[in-house]
Amino acid sequence: METILKNNCIKVGFVQKPHGIHGELVIRFQEEYYETLEECSTLFLEIDHLLVPFFIDEKGLRFKSGEAVIAQLLWVDTDKKAKDLCGLSVYIDNDDLIEFEDEMSAHALVGFQLFDETLGRIGEITEVNDFSGNVLLSVEYQGKEAMVPLNEDLIVRLDEEKREIELRIPDGLFDLDEE
Repeated sequence: METILKNNCIKVGFVQKPHGIHGELVIRFQEEYYETLEECSTLFLEIDHLLVPFFIDEKGLRFKSGEAVIAQLLWVDTDKKAKDLCGLSVYIDNDDLIEFEDEMSAHALVGFQLFDETLGRIGEITEVNDFSGNVLLSVEYQGKEAMVPLNEDLIVRLDEEKREIELRIPDGLFDLDEE
């Protein structure tokens, strides 16, 4: 069985469930990898801590949404084989990654320090959630988790080198005294 090193790949999602009875799989993925998956011919599934290549059938991938795809992989042709792959992490080779250098992904903000234009430092961004195009940054503020909306109009400053982002956060979002 051929494997590939994890540090040569990037995790893009996971196998969610079988689709139909002919071995098709529903794969959930991060939206930023949509274009990469469109062009990809091989996916790597993590089996027993090893990345094993699976080739995409000639039918290709059928996108259900910006975050889910139906995949037919070679040699996965029964419901049982598909069920055995459920829950596995899905990776792609770094060489197959399509990056857009002019546009930074919101998911890259995890670990950045969040600042407000008037309040100053809020805290470290721990998670980025995308709810149908509505991006929310998760940050701990005064011991409580807060969800901060992110869109281009709210960005005051973004410093990738210092890993900082400053936003014009809507009034009242951090009024935690009433709780």
